[in-house]
Amino acid sequence: MLEAVASVAEGSGSARDVSEALLSVRHKAETEVTPLSAQPSAPIVDCNTWVGFYPRQAIDLSAASLLALMRRYGVARALFVHTTAVFYDARMGNEIALQVARESGGYLLPVASLNPLQYRGMVEEVERRLQQGFRLFRFFPQWQNWHPTIAPFRELIDLLRERGVPFLIDCSQIGWATAIAELSQGSSVPIILTDVTSHNLGEVLCVMRFAPNLHLETSCLISPNGYETAAAEVGVDRLVFGSGAPLHYFARAFFPLIHSGLSDEDKRKILVENLRRIVQA
Repeated sequence: MLEAVASVAEGSGSARDVSEALLSVRHKAETEVTPLSAQPSAPIVDCNTWVGFYPRQAIDLSAASLLALMRRYGVARALFVHTTAVFYDARMGNEIALQVARESGGYLLPVASLNPLQYRGMVEEVERRLQQGFRLFRFFPQWQNWHPTIAPFRELIDLLRERGVPFLIDCSQIGWATAIAELSQGSSVPIILTDVTSHNLGEVLCVMRFAPNLHLETSCLISPNGYETAAAEVGVDRLVFGSGAPLHYFARAFFPLIHSGLSDEDKRKILVENLRRIVQA
């Protein structure tokens, strides 16, 4: 059991050691996982994974399935949201996520989620999770049918900005990256745009050039030279590895990075260092 995540793994109900768990990756990942031959020398932390029941298709999103994928590909840690928080009830889902994290022995690190349309008690839920030590939040406008410019989400952004808490937000629609950049104008709190598609990648890269607090989760970079292009446009320091597993194939996100023309040092930044810096910010 890892010292850095002891309070989660031993059942204290706290998520406060997420950043320390990321710090421990550097020293322990090589001995804790069984990598494939294609595994890079750098440890891997995946910022975009799922656990729970997926209501739209028969896909195994169990913690056991995710942990098996991690062992197969040499992933040291995975940040995850529980589907209950996304599709049903955020408060219940966040509580379940804590339990899953404890049962994983620290390999799965919980990310809190909120639906701003469930406005009542929203501020209290944020405060509760911050007191428990959650270091990241994540939002799903596409799955929950809301737009990033709605008033409750503006209030959430303001609250997280005041607390200095970074967050991830799905950004799969044209215009959303521009709206998010405008909402966060003047803020230095890191925001990671997830589940970007080939249709809006150009917009995202353009927006990131004038919004230095925005970062890109990399599961969209699957085209030839995708990583090289993104790194040239916005810098490798703003790319954060994520796969969407087990909802999406891990290899689809992983191998384009491994086989890219980026240096080993740049790959290390994308796989672990950039996320560590964001969580510690």
